[in-house]
Amino acid sequence: MYYLLIIAGGLMTMDTIWLSTVCNGNLGTALPAIMGVPLLLIGLFKRFFMPWFRTPAGHIAKVLLIACYSAAVVFFCCMGAMLGSAAHRKADYGKDVLIVLGCAVRGERVSLTLKLRLDAALEYLEHSPNTAVIVSGGKGDGENISEAEAMKRYLVSHGVDEGRIITEDKSTSTWENFKFSKAILDQRFPGASVAFVTTNFHVYRAGRVAIMNGIEAEGYGAKDVWYTKLNNYMRESIAVAVYKLRGLLI
Repeated sequence: MYYLLIIAGGLMTMDTIWLSTVCNGNLGTALPAIMGVPLLLIGLFKRFFMPWFRTPAGHIAKVLLIACYSAAVVFFCCMGAMLGSAAHRKADYGKDVLIVLGCAVRGERVSLTLKLRLDAALEYLEHSPNTAVIVSGGKGDGENISEAEAMKRYLVSHGVDEGRIITEDKSTSTWENFKFSKAILDQRFPGASVAFVTTNFHVYRAGRVAIMNGIEAEGYGAKDVWYTKLNNYMRESIAVAVYKLRGLLI
C-alpha cells in the first residue's frame, strides 16, 4: 500500500517538476505536485504515519485525506468527461466569422499551443473561403507584440489573405476575448454566424463565456500538446467550477 503511495506521489511530483522546465508555470502545472507530495511523504515516512493514524486525531486525518482524494478523483473524472464531450463537437463550416482565441507568444513567435490553434483555424478557413477571421489576444509579459499580431502574421504567412483578418489586440482573458470581439461583430458583422477556435479542453468554457457576452458561437477545438493534456484538463476543471461559483458561466 505504502509503496503505491510512493510511486503515485513520486510520479505526480516529477510531472510538475518536468513541466515547470518546459512550460509556463500555472495551476495545471502545480496541481500534480499539490496532490502528489502528501502521498509521497506518507509513503516515505510510513514508520511515523502508521502509528499516528491509529490515534484518534490521526484516524480523523486519515479519513479526511481519503475523502478529499476520493472527491478529487470523482470531480476530475466527471469534469473531464464533460469537457471532453464538448471538445469533440466541431463547428459547421461556412460561418460568417471565425474568432481565434489567443495564447502565449514567445517574443514574436507563437507558442506550440497557439500554433495548434492557428493550424485548426487554417483548416477551418480552407473549408470556408468566405469566412472572415478575428484574431483575439493582447500583449502580455514576455511578448514583444500582441498575440493578435503574431496570429495575423502566422495566418498571412500560411496563405490567408490579410484582408480577411481583423485584429483584436486588447484582451487579456477569455471573457475579454469575446467581449471585445462582440464589439467588432456588432460594428462590422451584425447578425453574422460565428464559430471560434480554441484548444479542445477549453471549448466548453469558452462557448459559455461567448453566450454570456451575447455571441452564439460553435467551437472548433484544436489539438492539445500531448504532454500537458492531463494538466490542462485538471486546471480547466477547476476554472469551470470557479467561473460557475462566481456566476460567470450559465
